[in-house]
Amino acid sequence: GAWVTDVEGRRYLDCLAGYSALNFGHGHPRLVARAQEQLGRLTLTSRAFYNDQLGPFARDLAQLTGKEMVLPMNSGAEAVETAIKVARKWGYLVKGVPENRATIVAMEGNFH
Repeated sequence: GAWVTDVEGRRYLDCLAGYSALNFGHGHPRLVARAQEQLGRLTLTSRAFYNDQLGPFARDLAQLTGKEMVLPMNSGAEAVETAIKVARKWGYLVKGVPENRATIVAMEGNFH
């Protein structure tokens, strides 16, 4: 839910939804049960290892977003690194940037 109660019984409006792990409230019984069920099957998944869910997930996500393909990431840093590589490749193949001449511009002090 949207409310959190501390150990002394004070209620607070939960404004931590920016952290993706907390978007669904704190200890919601359905989510805890689903997480426990999944942990009993597989505790960690990666594109480095085969699992029976990645294919259907990628297909359904691509269909939902209207894209030809998707590439799931495990972290924001991994996603940003991949986005930079894809942008560079796009510059070479689509925009005609001469090979080895692409420049990546980033903000100093930025999160990534």
